[in-house]
Amino acid sequence: MTGPPESYASLLRARRGYLGTNGSDGTANVVPVCFTWAGEAIWIPVDEDAAILSRQRGPEGGPKVTFMVDRWDEDWTRLSWLVAKGRVTVLDEDQEFDRSLAALESKYPQYLKNPHEGPIVRLDVEEWTGWDALDSEPTV
Repeated sequence: MTGPPESYASLLRARRGYLGTNGSDGTANVVPVCFTWAGEAIWIPVDEDAAILSRQRGPEGGPKVTFMVDRWDEDWTRLSWLVAKGRVTVLDEDQEFDRSLAALESKYPQYLKNPHEGPIVRLDVEEWTGWDALDSEPTV
């Protein structure tokens, strides 16, 4: 799938997003995450969540997840959010893993002092939805 609607692409420069998953028992889990937009997918470094995501993998690919990023402001005319729904895959130690780690280190200099040692997941987006206070109709 292509990227988000053009008017929402700037939200992918945000410093924090939220990753939502469903556990095997049906409970929803939402955690704040670092991320980077790779132009075709979203890369997210994970810790213990990777084990959960790996166990949820089905025959059609990785588990379905929801990722959200928003812009909050006390001036409510500046509010906006973007949601990406799709499937995640835990990256193997390969060229894409190296590219994703370099991109994350570029966006978050904290990783240079405290390198990320856990897995990184690739979110292949199947559906984008966004909302902006200046345009009250959701964009799909």
